[in-house]
Amino acid sequence: MPAVPPLSIYEVGVIEDLVTRIGNMEYGHGQLVKKMIQVSDVEVAAGVTFEEIGLSVFAIEGQVQVMASQMVHSADRFKQIGAQALQAAVQQRDTQIQQLQTTVSEMSSHESTLMQCILGMDRRLADLEKRPSGTL
Repeated sequence: MPAVPPLSIYEVGVIEDLVTRIGNMEYGHGQLVKKMIQVSDVEVAAGVTFEEIGLSVFAIEGQVQVMASQMVHSADRFKQIGAQALQAAVQQRDTQIQQLQTTVSEMSSHESTLMQCILGMDRRLADLEKRPSGTL
């Protein structure tokens, strides 16, 4: 019975890559939040106008929206790859079941042949036992 190859290492690598990307996006989002918090009274006192702060906040909000969109896209891709991996596993299982059914069928055929041989040997042995000793 031929060995069935394991699930694709490529799929696992892609999943790990997506997880890493999502982690990086979450980290970037945290950094953006920190930057927004750092816009403080000290910067205003140093001559930063409300207009400049508004522009910075607007730019940061745009970056947050882009990152959120990327996170949604990555999550969708992660789900898609997970579904593909599950489908591949089901197909692999079905192939193994078919191989087992073939093996059982072959073994059943061999069992029948062996039983016929054993019965034939039993008959011969019984015939030999019925013969007077010394005659073959």
